[in-house]
Amino acid sequence: MLFFILFSSVLFGMYLFVGWRFIYPLEVTPLLKTILGLIMFLFYCLPLLIFYFHFNRIDTPFTRVINWLGYTGLGTVSLLFFIQLGVEFYEGVKLIIGKTHQFDPRRRAFLGLTAKQIAGGLAATGTLWGVYTATKKPEIVKIDIPIENLPPQLKGLRLAQITDLHVGSMITGKFVKQVTDSLKSLNADMVFFTGDAADGSVEHFGKYMDSFSTVRPKYGKFFVTGNHEYYSDMNGWLRKIESLGFKILVNESQNIVINGATLMITGIPDRGGRHFSKFHRTDMEKAVGGMAEPDAKILLAHQPKDVEHAVKYNFNLQLSGHTHGGQYFPFSLLVQLAHPFIKGLHKRENTWIYVNQGTGYWGPPMRIGTVPEITEITLV
Repeated sequence: MLFFILFSSVLFGMYLFVGWRFIYPLEVTPLLKTILGLIMFLFYCLPLLIFYFHFNRIDTPFTRVINWLGYTGLGTVSLLFFIQLGVEFYEGVKLIIGKTHQFDPRRRAFLGLTAKQIAGGLAATGTLWGVYTATKKPEIVKIDIPIENLPPQLKGLRLAQITDLHVGSMITGKFVKQVTDSLKSLNADMVFFTGDAADGSVEHFGKYMDSFSTVRPKYGKFFVTGNHEYYSDMNGWLRKIESLGFKILVNESQNIVINGATLMITGIPDRGGRHFSKFHRTDMEKAVGGMAEPDAKILLAHQPKDVEHAVKYNFNLQLSGHTHGGQYFPFSLLVQLAHPFIKGLHKRENTWIYVNQGTGYWGPPMRIGTVPEITEITLV
């Protein structure tokens, strides 16, 4: 309830600011201005209605339309908010340094209107581009990761990673089929799914995942939980994912012997899982305890912040998701403040960490400055 109150308050402030800056100054009749204000208020209410549908497991063609309208509207309003915030900052800096000009009031009004038209155009263009990018077929991002003292038997091993698929009312079986077709085409030696498989109930959306049963990598496919697994029917989704042939690792490791060399795959639950289940509290000692020393070690952890565990326990590589790469600019600037890494390959001491940008999306169906990603990793 606290989160909902906070979320709705922040949302109200953002929509109010956009309405104040873009609707209130319009030189139109009071009736039209009132209608535009009511439309803005309606779009504010839609994301709140989406939360109600989600937590009450209501899914109909009507609610899917509401999802698309509400989240796309949220994306557009957030772009307008950030653009106008940038303008306000610029004007503030000009005022502070004293570079002001005495414009004719009519010229000032014209320039103000032109600026708002440009902002509106940018937001509209950003929305269209963002929706196109988010909903297109995920891109294959190929990367070679050098592992120190890697045995010859493991060199050239190819790993596929997906994450943050967020199957639900907006991401359906058609999109998932594109993902699984790409995975089968890659024919990687292993497949890793680093959490946030779905939003909503298995009853409504479980069938969208069925094509994963046709993905059969040589050395197996592995899954770890993300934070969204705990928001809706955790046990139901884990049973579904397991039925599709994934090995779910919850504070658990498996040693995979490949041509005489041993690769240890360790999986830990999302760091927020402890709030929902004692069994899903991160426990590295349990995860690695009793395992024979391998030739190389990979940690699967939904959040990049868990790199602290990877470093402490001398993992060669950590694979993560969660951040969506920031999903869309300029929101991505805020995401960078909350996470040590938001996308791509990084190194912390002797441990590599790769953060996939997300295969699906969450919330606004938009990506600006990021792409939906399937990662093909080659160990070298």
